[in-house]
Amino acid sequence: MSEAARKAWRCFPWDPGARDGTPFSSSYLPPGQTIGRFDLQDRPPVRYLAESPDHALGEALGPFRGTRFRSAYLRQGGHQFALVEVSLAPSLVARIPDCTDPEVLKALGLQPDELAHHDRSLTQAIARRLHDLGAATGSPSGLRWWSALTGAWHTVVVFTDRARPGEVKFGAPEHLRETDPQVVRALSVLGIRRY
Repeated sequence: MSEAARKAWRCFPWDPGARDGTPFSSSYLPPGQTIGRFDLQDRPPVRYLAESPDHALGEALGPFRGTRFRSAYLRQGGHQFALVEVSLAPSLVARIPDCTDPEVLKALGLQPDELAHHDRSLTQAIARRLHDLGAATGSPSGLRWWSALTGAWHTVVVFTDRARPGEVKFGAPEHLRETDPQVVRALSVLGIRRY
């Protein structure tokens, strides 16, 4: 992974009163992860992070592609969306293979069309294989891949049982507004019309 990937972002519905790790907090991991591209059926849960603020918001707004923007798009579960910067320790970054690199794919015996496949049983099986490879060494500890929304955005997947204490740190969340630059950019990429 690149130097830039040491910073990642998460967009989520934020309750400033929520305790760390509970729903509506920046570090919350939703249970029942079964339909995501690289889910491991909660054994362990995986953490999906975006490499840019625009991408983090884009993942939350993806279901509204091609529509006219409504302020309700920036709310979920009764809470306003917030953006939080996530710092990934260099030791963790070093254990996350960049699957956008053909040499990495070759070394891992992976095909790009399999990673990009719409069939979640295929992509989840790849994530399980990578997770199992790290059983003895802790590496790989996740993977880096393109967003399903656009190749301009990249996702960092962290296998939560491979992240050592202190390797994933959450900053201070900030609520998002319609006029924030990252919101405007994400809406543009997704074809969500503001006016």
